[in-house]
Amino acid sequence: MKRILAAAAVLTALVAAPALAQTEVSEVLIRGDNTVILRINVSGDLGPRSVVVSDDVVGINCGPDAYKYTPHENRQCWVWVRKSKTALLSAKGMKGQFGKDWSVAWTGCEVLDGGRACRIVPENETIVGAVFTGEPL
Repeated sequence: MKRILAAAAVLTALVAAPALAQTEVSEVLIRGDNTVILRINVSGDLGPRSVVVSDDVVGINCGPDAYKYTPHENRQCWVWVRKSKTALLSAKGMKGQFGKDWSVAWTGCEVLDGGRACRIVPENETIVGAVFTGEPL
């Protein structure tokens, strides 16, 4: 009986005592496995308005001055995009009618609209090339 009472007293003291143990959290690494880099290389007959743009990928506006930034222009030629999400890229900024007066040769994507646009569904880092031919604006 004395042992039971002694054990009960120890248990009561442990429960009533403030917690002395501290919890440590080690460094946490957060890895975004759902994004990949999309890079766009633009070349050929380029003027200041010759660009590859996307309504699906915020920030893509890639032209002859790959990293130029002024209050009027932002030439961003790489961006993190979501894996497996379809994105459409399109070319603009040339004189005349597309297909007759100017064209774009795409690499690294599925050509659409007779070559004026292309589609990607990136699974890994993706590099798209756009070579403009014609007279720029």
